[in-house]
Amino acid sequence: MMKYSKLTLIIFTLFFKVSLAQKPEIKRIDPQFWWHNLETRELQLLVYGNNTAKFEVSLNTPDVTITDIKKLENPNYLLVYLNLNNYHGNQIILNFKANGKSSIINYKLETLKKETRQIDPSDFVYLVFPDRFSNGNPKNDAIKSMREPWVSRDSLNGRHGGDLQGVINKLDYLQDLGVSCVWLNPTLINDQPAYSYHGYALTDHYLTDPRLGGNDLYKKLGNELHKRNMKLMMDLVPNHIGSKHWMMLDMPDKSFINQWPEFTRTNYRATTHLDPYASDYDKKRMVDGWFDTQMPDVNQRTPWVATYLMQSYLWWINYAGIDAFRIDTYSYNDYEFMDKCMAYIHNEYPDFYSTGEIWEQSSVLNMAYFTQNNAYKLSPKSSHLTSAKDFHLFWAIMDGLNQKAEWDKGLAKIYYTLCQDGLYENPNLNLTFIDNHDLNRFYTELREDFAKWKMGIGLLMTLRGVPSIYYGTEILLTNPIPRTSDGQIRQDFPGGWPNDSINKFNSTDRTEKENEAFNYIKKLAHLRKKNAAFKNGSLMQFTPEGSTYVYFRYTDQECFMIAVNSGSDQVKLDTKRMEERLTGFKTGFDHVAEQKISNISEIDLAPQSIRIIELLK
Repeated sequence: MMKYSKLTLIIFTLFFKVSLAQKPEIKRIDPQFWWHNLETRELQLLVYGNNTAKFEVSLNTPDVTITDIKKLENPNYLLVYLNLNNYHGNQIILNFKANGKSSIINYKLETLKKETRQIDPSDFVYLVFPDRFSNGNPKNDAIKSMREPWVSRDSLNGRHGGDLQGVINKLDYLQDLGVSCVWLNPTLINDQPAYSYHGYALTDHYLTDPRLGGNDLYKKLGNELHKRNMKLMMDLVPNHIGSKHWMMLDMPDKSFINQWPEFTRTNYRATTHLDPYASDYDKKRMVDGWFDTQMPDVNQRTPWVATYLMQSYLWWINYAGIDAFRIDTYSYNDYEFMDKCMAYIHNEYPDFYSTGEIWEQSSVLNMAYFTQNNAYKLSPKSSHLTSAKDFHLFWAIMDGLNQKAEWDKGLAKIYYTLCQDGLYENPNLNLTFIDNHDLNRFYTELREDFAKWKMGIGLLMTLRGVPSIYYGTEILLTNPIPRTSDGQIRQDFPGGWPNDSINKFNSTDRTEKENEAFNYIKKLAHLRKKNAAFKNGSLMQFTPEGSTYVYFRYTDQECFMIAVNSGSDQVKLDTKRMEERLTGFKTGFDHVAEQKISNISEIDLAPQSIRIIELLK
């Protein structure tokens, strides 16, 4: 952010003089309510309004204590720190007194019923871009009071009207596909004048965007998923906020965001975290630089800001039943803050799943570095990030499908990537993917080669990790190459709007190939869910030979052999070198071709194919 000019400072001073003359008034308290039965007994209340710093605060709830009261540079903010001690009542009575007059606030405390639904490798995650998936309530498409008050499906970068009700309406479809966890791109309000559809420039930490349906509907989505034994993953954005965030419009303190003499963008170099030769300037620019001009970088080293963020994340878990976090731009955050943040969450939910977006091509080391209990010797002693969003396995799969097989190219890329899994405490918890909202559509990347598409889906659904796909992958959605806008990879799901002429949610409106794709994913999703080999089994891979690559997923009770041929010629695979995994098995069943295999000593592999063979005794 640019330094204050003299004119700005004069305006700033005049504002505070006017503010000081105003009658103290409370407009909001964050969090708006809390829970009395949490492990954590400390609570920070951010009190905002006109001149709230003038208030003296006391309690009429004897079992609760005020441990501290802090004022910020802006007199419209006041921080009140409470210790709930052993109190388990349903409200805290706060007395705010100024100018001889008192304002009584009955701060609500609820009883939390904790339910744990841990993400594990048997899950199948489906990424939904809410504005582009399904419009369940056209009445909330456009809200006149917001800065982008219109909807325009003809605009790639405008709002299209998809919402949470649309997601709820399509849960039957998702469950039929085999989805067990729904990951939504950010749903918090983005009251920005442009590009507000994408959700990554939030303007209030406690408010679901009303154009998506609001807080109550978000909570309902969580409840509806849980009724189906499905899970909800929240897309968390700790690093930055929108330029129109309500606290940016009335800055509480200059330490709220990371300030620079002039606009300074991050250098996007996650390597600076672990580079033993990195300059202090490069390390600071990575973490403190702004992601974009409209996305101020939050200063997570400011104690009250860190607590504000952490409490908001726990609030959403408790309020809406969030089961997991996908954490946006994880490596752009302050490392110590993120560690403290996830430790705070784990204090309430020890097995809570989190996966960090660490989009860095340098090495697997650079992803593993941020994850819990990793093997990298220079890593900080602690980390509470469950897993990484596995970009390196994504790139390896894409190279395996698109490159000609060589010693270190093609399918060998997958082999070499998995060789480095010893860096993770549990690589089986990495979130794996073949596409997402920032990348070209998977089918497009394969130049619409359906054989390669089936190979890629087969790899995703049988390798280690928690597999995820992007909405529309199951019906072979594509995008232009080259693309000129991210909106081209965030297109509307055909049939998600009431007046759509074609409805791809229905099998009768899908082409034969689209139905084949949908049913292929469905079959493999149910196979993965049903068999322990994919949930908590081991993985053994054999070095690639020519155009072939073979690995096994197995437990003491079951074993699957996955054989891939990326070449253009038929291959007869001699399995003699794999005897250590084949001992005791005589036949098999190919779940792709749905046929029995009577002789597993030699396996026929068609050109550009994958075989997923359940070995039988």
